[in-house]
Amino acid sequence: MGKIVFKNTQGVDVITFDNIKLKFDDDLRWVFFDLVVDFEFFKAQTSLEAEEFDFLNMRKCLQKIYNNEWKSFVAFNPLEERFVMKMDLLENRQIKVHSKLCNSLFTGKFEFDFIIDHTVIPEIIKEIDVAMTKNA
Repeated sequence: MGKIVFKNTQGVDVITFDNIKLKFDDDLRWVFFDLVVDFEFFKAQTSLEAEEFDFLNMRKCLQKIYNNEWKSFVAFNPLEERFVMKMDLLENRQIKVHSKLCNSLFTGKFEFDFIIDHTVIPEIIKEIDVAMTKNA
């Protein structure tokens, strides 16, 4: 089981993809995971699913922003769209992460922003690689 962690500039875990498990069907590789959000006064945990592509695309986007090839992108946007992350590269090479978490009926949502430093991207990429290969 893998874990992918996004920490703010103070080193505090804000978003964690935990208990990552891959499952196969005829056409797709599904990823089941627990999403943990711990942002200031707000804490939430839910179980979600996505396609393996969603994680591999997030990895590709993170690499491009780390290499200063992209300034802005949606890093994670699975089909059911209950959780979305968008990242914007700031002037000082820090990255603003804008996240939106919706309940299953889409009757409520929580949106928040936090800052990460670009130097943590290689560790996040490594965590994605481990999570996607450990479960294969």
